[in-house]
Amino acid sequence: MTSTDTATTPEQIVGDLIDAVVPEDVQMLDVGQVADVLGVTDRAVLYALKDNRLSYVRTGKRGYRIPRAVLVDYLLESFIPRKLTAAEQQLAETQQAIEAAMLKLADLNERIAAAEAKLNQIGADTHPHRRRPTQAVA
Repeated sequence: MTSTDTATTPEQIVGDLIDAVVPEDVQMLDVGQVADVLGVTDRAVLYALKDNRLSYVRTGKRGYRIPRAVLVDYLLESFIPRKLTAAEQQLAETQQAIEAAMLKLADLNERIAAAEAKLNQIGADTHPHRRRPTQAVA
């Protein structure tokens, strides 16, 4: 287990989870130990082995051993907070891109307003006596 009472990284959490069921010096876990770590039945672990979701070493006709490192990788790969962190990073990058685009848009709007003002000024200078048409009041 980790030296502190609370694990903070996915690696620490996974390590603590495995260490709670299997001693640290055990490097090859049997199906029952893996089932205990995962909180599933032995049959569910066997299905995972059959579907090649977990790598294993065959020991006899019906014997399987799963290396600790394989189980650690499996758990880290399916660790939900890690995926959320990646999604949060992507969201932050998207928000930054939106902010940059909004700044560019604001700059373009300012340029357009300045250009329209300049055009209006040029139009007023070239036709000083031209009046705007008025609307009839009913």
